[in-house]
Amino acid sequence: MRTPLSASITIITLLLLFLAFNLVWALKLPNIRLDFSEQKVHTPSAPVRTLLASLERPVDLYFFNSSKHPQKSNGMESYGKRVELLLREYEKAANGKLNLHLIDPRPFSEDEYKARLLGLDDQQGFFGLVGTSAGHGPQSIESFSPDREPLLEYEISHLIHKVIHPEQPVIGLISRLPMDSERDERNGVNTPPWQVLQELRRQFNLVSLEPGIEQIPEHIKTLMVVHPGKLPDQTLYAIDQFVLGAGKLMMFIDPLVGLDAGITAPENARLEALLTAWGIQMPANKVLADRDYATSVIMTTGQPPMRHPAALTLPRQAMARDDISTWKLHNVNVLSSGALAPAKKSRMTFTPLLQSSGQAALFDAERFALPAQFGSLINEADARGQQQVIAARVEGPAYSAFPDGINGREANLQKSAHIHVVVVADTDLLSDRVAGMVQNNSATSGASSDNAMFVLSTLDNLAAPDALMNVRPRAGGTRSMQVLQAMREDAAQAYREKSAELAQRLERTEKEWQLLNPRTVSPGSQTVTSNALLQALNKERLRVPMEIHALKVEAYAQVHALERKVKLLNILPVPLILCLIAWGICLFRRRRQHLPSAAFY
Repeated sequence: MRTPLSASITIITLLLLFLAFNLVWALKLPNIRLDFSEQKVHTPSAPVRTLLASLERPVDLYFFNSSKHPQKSNGMESYGKRVELLLREYEKAANGKLNLHLIDPRPFSEDEYKARLLGLDDQQGFFGLVGTSAGHGPQSIESFSPDREPLLEYEISHLIHKVIHPEQPVIGLISRLPMDSERDERNGVNTPPWQVLQELRRQFNLVSLEPGIEQIPEHIKTLMVVHPGKLPDQTLYAIDQFVLGAGKLMMFIDPLVGLDAGITAPENARLEALLTAWGIQMPANKVLADRDYATSVIMTTGQPPMRHPAALTLPRQAMARDDISTWKLHNVNVLSSGALAPAKKSRMTFTPLLQSSGQAALFDAERFALPAQFGSLINEADARGQQQVIAARVEGPAYSAFPDGINGREANLQKSAHIHVVVVADTDLLSDRVAGMVQNNSATSGASSDNAMFVLSTLDNLAAPDALMNVRPRAGGTRSMQVLQAMREDAAQAYREKSAELAQRLERTEKEWQLLNPRTVSPGSQTVTSNALLQALNKERLRVPMEIHALKVEAYAQVHALERKVKLLNILPVPLILCLIAWGICLFRRRRQHLPSAAFY
């Protein structure tokens, strides 16, 4: 039998060995982490590692994350931990070229002052990132959002790239529209340049090219072409060779150019061949009408707005969820747009960026000439409803649309293993008139749109280096299920449509009630009116909100039912598994207790 002294010595020895292991050997063990998340969202992807390996100078990242803000939800706190975890992985993968600084800006502290000075958003506590490097100004992400979690890796990588390369990308522009200025013959003055053109000049080194240019300059790697239907063949040939030579292109094509333009655009067989070579089709002289997204516009000065079936305000659900082009967008306005579709047997990757609703259809352009037909067009679009693509990203192998060259010149490039083109079936999207169309639908609030942001984000992505362009969106573990999100959007749309008439009736009732029962100032009690009309209006004021509430309950009934099922599936499995394990242990023990004694001999 051991003495108490020997037992004490053994315990002390074990404790000393444990401390020695933790202080000496544990520090030398490799830090091994296993990422079991969906799509490995906590591990930098291969393109990110390539980008980090190309860093030429050290970069400092300052992650501002307020931990004690009263308006910060538990979901935002969890997302903050995931962002911090990914930033730590960036730091490890950069091999000393990336220094991460974690800052928790307390109220009235110097860190809070710096965060405000750097322009970080403080609506729910500071939750942003600032990057700096020697000799370059700071770049910042104002705030991270769980809604953009699939693009988190791109956001961080884009910031690092901007810190190292703050110079403006070079963008070439070929346009047959008067974007720079236009002569107003009525007033005899020149109109200012379009707002989108001014933004392009602020964000990029914009180089305007002549519409008749025969070769794109070598220093231009990204090109924007507006209304190529009127471009000469030699310019289309130059665009063809530019794309096959690994140039990135954003092109705006349109069957019409505004309401006051001619009914049909001149048909260009070369342009159609160019689109076919890229695996794209667009029906000629066909304009898209949409019942759900149709917007009211002012057709004639001094007249009230009229709902135009081809003037569309595209909400967030009409945009690609996880594409850089629609990054941070809320609504985009288009006017008299066409529709794109992938060509048959095409090997190209066709990714829709902007789409119509399911209640849309294509009509001959001539039918939009008379405003009296707008109502019938909207009804027909509803009856023939089919979702159409307004803008798309196209990638993949392609052949030249000019296999025999042009004007005696042989084509230098006949094919390419990979081209990258973004095509938009609308040019009016760029104009100030369409960007600020008067709206009366509930898809947005205010008359402004994100048209310019859509163009800037797309061109910025096209002008990025390959390592950054190859950073693809990856879904996070906490994203909402797409089926559930689609059901919410459908329910919201159905509720808006059904409740619109009741809301207008309630507004009229309130106005009538206020006219018949004006407010009076009295120091004491007031006499209750017995007017029969006022009593009827009061009943209406009570009944209509109840009907609106009933419509909302009905519209969201299936959504709430599915949400309850999802919650049960998330909550019940673990307790049930534990109960089954406990029940199995209980049965096993009971069986052992009732075994005959002979079984142990």
